[in-house]
Amino acid sequence: MAKAIVLITADPGMDREVAGQMKKITGVENVYLVTGLYDIVAEVQAPDDASMVALAYDKIRLIDGIRETHTMFCLAV
Repeated sequence: MAKAIVLITADPGMDREVAGQMKKITGVENVYLVTGLYDIVAEVQAPDDASMVALAYDKIRLIDGIRETHTMFCLAV
């Protein structure tokens, strides 16, 4: 199972709309509105690395109102 944390900067005033759209995507486990450098943090998971890349690039990054994403892939220790 591949897991990642996605940090999202939304266009001004679009953070709640983006968060709502994120929650509808299969594989997005948790979504949080946050303060600081980013507007939204999402915990995501997919069956494998290829599916994670597809989730990040083909679904999350295409949401209207997202200005920038920073995806951190979680590695087992």
